[in-house]
Amino acid sequence: MRAASDAGLGIVLLTAGVVAIVAIAGMDLGRALRPGPGFFPTAIGWTLLLVGVAELLRAVLLREREDARWSLKNAAIITVVILCAGLAVWQWGGEFTRRFNALEWTALFALVLSVTIALARASRTRATGMVLLGLLLGIVGQDVNTGVARFMFGLDPLADGFSLWAMLLGFAVADGALCVVSPSLLLAIYARKFGLRFAATALPRGSLVRIAGALLIAAALYESGVLEDIALIGQITSFAAFGLACQLLGWNRLVLLVACLLGPLLEENIRRAGMIAGGDPAYLLSRPIEGTMLVLAVAILTIAVALSAWRTIRQLRPGGMMREAKPVESK
Repeated sequence: MRAASDAGLGIVLLTAGVVAIVAIAGMDLGRALRPGPGFFPTAIGWTLLLVGVAELLRAVLLREREDARWSLKNAAIITVVILCAGLAVWQWGGEFTRRFNALEWTALFALVLSVTIALARASRTRATGMVLLGLLLGIVGQDVNTGVARFMFGLDPLADGFSLWAMLLGFAVADGALCVVSPSLLLAIYARKFGLRFAATALPRGSLVRIAGALLIAAALYESGVLEDIALIGQITSFAAFGLACQLLGWNRLVLLVACLLGPLLEENIRRAGMIAGGDPAYLLSRPIEGTMLVLAVAILTIAVALSAWRTIRQLRPGGMMREAKPVESK
């Protein structure tokens, strides 16, 4: 499963990288600290190629190894901490963040993405690939500064980019479809996310679970108003298919959604930060808040990469197989 996951995502990332580089060829890249509409997607495209190659190498070198997982308890603790931090920022951080300029916002978004990658314990390389893919999807449409069309391929409904709501609905449809086809498979997938094994005998009534999956699909389609907005059909269908691949191969959809949401904001603030810096790279680190967040982002990524590299070295040694996950006992 790990080899299939790494190889499959590696192919997706390589394909996306090639498409991005070819589609953006000839577009204005701008100059130092003054990026044009082609700079951000070109940088993402080349990075996608690098991470895609890394994924294919992982598929070969670590094909018989198991992914590490957060335990259910640790995942719950992390979720609670993130929710509390978000509520605290929403409640008391408004006045503080109003003083942010583009430099601080750029550093903040970089910090959020670095934390997102670091928390993806199963595979931070795959998480990095999903972040890059999300950033690329987030900038599809007309560039807000120049009006240049990027990755629209002649499809006018993509002028405003992909709908985050359509992504969520597509992923919901994917889960609903899996539930209808095989409830035990869907529950086994979610159990695997926490390093557990699902016992099929623990499933109560398969027919009731299938009905719940069908109702989830119906609710998603009804909520989207798909009959009134035909343009959403393609997006929901595409993300439903991609959501199925994510579930079956263990790709992190939450990481993708976070990156897709922050992609256009990150690009816009990178451009503004370059204008504020006025061509002086030293100015980018002159503000203490921004400098602190950038240092934290680099430190978090460095530690996460070092831990992943150490774990990989241990796995490549003879006898370095991860211990098998514990099964879920049915009551």
